[in-house]
Amino acid sequence: MTDRLMTRRDFLKEMAATSAVLVVGGTLASCGGSSSSAKPTSLNMLYATVEADSDAIKAVLPGFKSMFGININLDTIPYDALQQKVFAELASSSSHYDIMIVDTPWMPALTGKIEPLSKYIKDPKLNDIAKPDLQDFIAKVFYDTAVYNPSKTYLHYPDVTQPINVDAITRQGFEIYGFPLQANVLTMSYRKDMFDDPHEQAAFQQQYKKPLAVPQTWNDFVSVAQFFTRPGQRLYGTTLMAGDGDWATDDFKMLLACWGGDGHLIPDNFKLDFATPTGVEALSFYSDLINKYKVTPPGVTEFSWDTAASTFGSGLTAMSMNYHNVSLNPSVKGEVAYAMAPKQVTYGPHFGTWMLSVNSFSKNKEWAYRAITWFTSGDVQTKMLKQQLHPSRISVYQKAVADSSLVQQFGNFYDVLGKSLAVGVGRPRLTNYSDVDQAIWVAVNNAATGRVAPDASLNQAATRVKSALQQAGYPVS
Repeated sequence: MTDRLMTRRDFLKEMAATSAVLVVGGTLASCGGSSSSAKPTSLNMLYATVEADSDAIKAVLPGFKSMFGININLDTIPYDALQQKVFAELASSSSHYDIMIVDTPWMPALTGKIEPLSKYIKDPKLNDIAKPDLQDFIAKVFYDTAVYNPSKTYLHYPDVTQPINVDAITRQGFEIYGFPLQANVLTMSYRKDMFDDPHEQAAFQQQYKKPLAVPQTWNDFVSVAQFFTRPGQRLYGTTLMAGDGDWATDDFKMLLACWGGDGHLIPDNFKLDFATPTGVEALSFYSDLINKYKVTPPGVTEFSWDTAASTFGSGLTAMSMNYHNVSLNPSVKGEVAYAMAPKQVTYGPHFGTWMLSVNSFSKNKEWAYRAITWFTSGDVQTKMLKQQLHPSRISVYQKAVADSSLVQQFGNFYDVLGKSLAVGVGRPRLTNYSDVDQAIWVAVNNAATGRVAPDASLNQAATRVKSALQQAGYPVS
C-alpha cells in the first residue's frame, strides 16, 4: 500500500516534463501503425503493479488464454515508473505493447498516441468474443475516463449523465480511447463498533440532543468528529490528507464541489474556480477542522493517503477517508463500515479511474481491442472482485452487493463505492496538471498549518496556476 500511495507524488512532479516529450506545438503528432487481423499467439500488456490491483488482472489471465488461445504477456510496473514507461513507449512509436493501462491525468497528452475505438465498437466483426455493452458502464466514470476531444483535449464531455452513445460522442467531436477499469473515489470509513455502542449513543444524545449517526453533511461531520475527539484517550475524530502532495488537492477539490463550486478546480473555460469566495469558504472549513475544532491527530498536516489509512487502522481516529477499503490492525478490536463522503450543497467526492487502451502503434490492434473488451466485461470484472477490483460497471456493483461472501469480506464497501462513483468529480484536463496540482496542494497545506490565511493562500496559488496555464499555451485571461 505504501508504494502505491507514496509514488504518486513523484509522478506528479515529473509529469509535465515527460509530457513535453510527446507534445509538439501544443498538439500531438498524428500516429500511424498497421494492424493485422490475423490472430496472434500472444499480446503484450503494460499494467500497474499495485495501483490498479494487478492481482485482479492476473487472476483472469488463464481464463483468457483458455478461451481464446492467446497468451497475455503481462508487465507490471509501480506507478512512478509506469507513467514514464507509457510515455517513453508512445514517444518512440514502439509497437511492443499492444495494450496499456492509462491513468486519467495522462490522457490530455496522449490522445494522439492511443487508438480511438469508435470504429471498433461499431464493427460487429470485432465484437465477436465480447460486446462492450456501453450502457452498463457508470456514465460519469466512462465519460471522465475514456471520452476526449482529440483536438481540444482540455474539454470534458458536455453531458456526463446522458446514455453512452458512440454516434452522439463522435458527432460532438469526441472519441473513445479505452474502457474503464479500476474506478477509484474518496469514500468515508468509520468505526461501526463505536457508532453502535449504546454508551456512545447515550452520551452523544445527551450532549447534542440528537441521535448519534454517521454524518451525512459536513456540519454533522464536525459534531461527530468533536464528540469522538479525546486526546487523553489517544482518540480523534478524523484523519485528513493535508500533507504536501496530490492527496491535499483531492481533499480540497472535494470540499470545493460540496460547497457548490466546480470540483474540477479549473473548468473548461479556464476560469480559476478554486480561487473564489466558495473556494475560500471550503478551504477555511478544512483549516478549521485542524486548527479551530482540533479533531485531527497530531501531524495531520504531513498526512498522505497511506498515513491516513495506517492512522485509522491503528485505532487513532473514529473516521477517515480514502480510495480503498481499509482494515484495523489485529491489536485493535472493532469493526469498519463505509459511507459516502458527506455533502454540503451537494456531493462531490474526488474520483479518477484507470482504463485499458490500445496502443496506436500495435501490430495487433484488432485483437488488442477484443482483449480489452473481454477484460472489462461484466462477467470478467465480477471474477476480479475477490482481488479487490474497483469495478466500472453497474451490473458488477449489483452483483457485489448481493454476494454474501463479498459482503462478509469487505462489508458495505462496494455498495458505497458504486454510489460514490455515480456522483464523483474528476480532474481538469491539462497537459501540465502537475504544475496546477502542486500550486494548489501547497495552498491547502499552508492554510492547514496556519502559515497563510485561506484567502491569501488561494490567491497565491491562483498567481502560480495562471502563469503555468499561460506557459502551457492555454487561453487564460
